[in-house]
Amino acid sequence: MSEKDKMLAGEIYDANYDEELIAERTKVKDLCYAYNHLKPSNMDERKQVMRKIVGKIHGDFLIEQPFTCDYGYNIEIGENFYANHNLIILDANKVKFGDNVFIAPNCGFYTSGHPLDAQTRNQGLEYAYPIEIGNDVWIGGNTVVLPGVKIGDNCVIGAGSIVTKDIPSNSIAVGNPCKIIKTIRKYKNEDLDSIMEIWLDGNIKAHEFIEKNYWKSKFEYVKQILPKSEIYVYEKKGTIRGFIGLDKEHIEGIFVKEKSKGIGKELIDIVKQNKNELSLHVYQKNKRAIDFYKKQGFHITEESVDEATNEKEYLMKWVKER
Repeated sequence: MSEKDKMLAGEIYDANYDEELIAERTKVKDLCYAYNHLKPSNMDERKQVMRKIVGKIHGDFLIEQPFTCDYGYNIEIGENFYANHNLIILDANKVKFGDNVFIAPNCGFYTSGHPLDAQTRNQGLEYAYPIEIGNDVWIGGNTVVLPGVKIGDNCVIGAGSIVTKDIPSNSIAVGNPCKIIKTIRKYKNEDLDSIMEIWLDGNIKAHEFIEKNYWKSKFEYVKQILPKSEIYVYEKKGTIRGFIGLDKEHIEGIFVKEKSKGIGKELIDIVKQNKNELSLHVYQKNKRAIDFYKKQGFHITEESVDEATNEKEYLMKWVKER
C-alpha cells in the first residue's frame, strides 16, 4: 500500500518524505499561488484556475483570494458555494461541502492530525480523517474544523469556534470547543417526560375554554401513544423548549414552553422541508393559534365538532408550492 493509499484510508502515513505526496502538494500550491496573484476583477481566469485546483465542483461558486490547500483533488463543493478571504483546506482526506455553504474569512478545515507520541510524530508521520459539511451551512469567521468532523444541514457555526465533534442538522453551535446552543432533532426515548410536561402545560394554557381535568385525564393515554408519532424536539442549552408531533402528513400538535420566541415557526419550517402537504385541527376559540397557522401558509378547509370536548374546530391545510 502506497503512502497515498494509507493517507486516504485514514491510516498513519509518511507525509513529510514521500515523493509522490510532496510532488502533488507542490503542484497544487503552485496553482494556489497563481490563483492568489490574479487580479480580483479577472473572474473568468480565477474560476478556470480554481477548477484545476478543486476536485469536484457541482455548480456556481466564488472563493475569495487568498486560498490555500494541500492537494485539491480531495475537495468537493456543492452549488452556490462561497468562501471569504483566507480559506485554508488541509485536504489530505476528503473535504465535502454541500449546497449553499457560506464560509466567513480566516477559516480552516484540517483533515490532518499528528500522533501524540513525540517520537512517532517527529518521523513525519500523520493521519487524515474526512470532513463533511452539509447543505445550507454558515461558518463564522476564524472557525477551525478538525479531522473527522461532520456538520449537518441547516447549521450555523459561530465565529471563533473550534469544531472538534459532529454537529447535528438544524443546530446553532459556537465556542472552543464548539458546543450546541440550540438544535431541532428527532425524538429520543429519554425526552418523554419533558415533552409530556410541555404537552400538559401547553394544552391547559392554550385552551382555557376546556376544563383542566380533561387534559389531565388524557395524560397517561397520550404518554403511551405519543412515542409512536413522528416527533421533532427543539432543544436549547440542553433543555427541551418545544416539540411537534405528526402522524404522516397530519400535525397532531405543536407545543412550546415560551410563546412568541419563534420556536413554533422553526418547528414547522423543519417539517415543511420533507413534506409536500400538511394538515391540522385547531379549535375555533383558539384565535391565536389560527392566526399563527395562517401566517405559516395554512388555510381553513373544513369545519367540524370535536366529539370529545364538544368544541367547534377547523381543519387547516398547507400545500407546498411547486
